[in-house]
Amino acid sequence: MRQEPFSGEFREGMPFLGGSLWIDFVNTTPVIKGVTLDLIGDASALAAWAKQANIAPHQSGAPEDPAALHELRTELADAFDLLAASKPLSADLIATINHLIEHSAIRRRLADAGATTTLDEHVELAGPPVASAVAWDFAQFLGDYDHQRLRHCDNPACTMQFYDVGKNNRRRWCTMSLCGNRDKVAQYRGRKAARRPD
Repeated sequence: MRQEPFSGEFREGMPFLGGSLWIDFVNTTPVIKGVTLDLIGDASALAAWAKQANIAPHQSGAPEDPAALHELRTELADAFDLLAASKPLSADLIATINHLIEHSAIRRRLADAGATTTLDEHVELAGPPVASAVAWDFAQFLGDYDHQRLRHCDNPACTMQFYDVGKNNRRRWCTMSLCGNRDKVAQYRGRKAARRPD
């Protein structure tokens, strides 16, 4: 079962600004006005997030294990910091990822496109849809990443993380529309207050 891809930093109010699916998965516990939300806290929330993440249900019908998903999220949050610091991943996380992707594979086939024939690649995931998709994305990410591009948002009140894919590697904010704009407003107000006569 396939679905049309969604795009944008926010989809149905959920953040997708990490630059990689596994980071977006880690970002499913945003802090809004000091309160931590869980965007995958129940089955309907998880289904809504999965749809916006372009994760289609598998034909296998393997169910998600909520406790295992939350444990995976915690382990990947720790992995983010380990990778950013160029430190080795835990053996437990590696075993978890290997277990989730062991039956998944890239399937290739020739496709006739009229005058040309192309090689199509399709990832065939097995197991629980969200856990498998996130694990596959994480494994693929490890093949080609720069640890200096893994960052936490510069806003100390923000919990969002991201992988900077910009050419200059100077991204500071989870998104300019929220944290970046707040910083600009705060700086403007600070300059305005400094110019006021006593």
